[in-house]
Amino acid sequence: MENKYYQVNEEKVLFTELDDEGVLFDVENNQYLNLNPTFCSIFKYLQEGESLLEIKSKLIDEYEVDEETCTSQLMKSVNILLEKGYIHERIAD
Repeated sequence: MENKYYQVNEEKVLFTELDDEGVLFDVENNQYLNLNPTFCSIFKYLQEGESLLEIKSKLIDEYEVDEETCTSQLMKSVNILLEKGYIHERIAD
């Protein structure tokens, strides 16, 4: 897994956290995406500017999951967000 950084497209998507879950609202398409606790954590870490490796490390600690499962779920979530245009890759500072 490459150590990439992503930025949230705040003009396209709004994020609301509800307890340990969250909701993304696509302002262009008037669609909602419900986030389970893990997906919510991933989105919050992306929003905070964390790199993929930093996020993976935090998720392993937070959810006590093995590295392979964590990497798989992290990349699946990132790919969903990329496909919908909610995030885009950015150059590290």
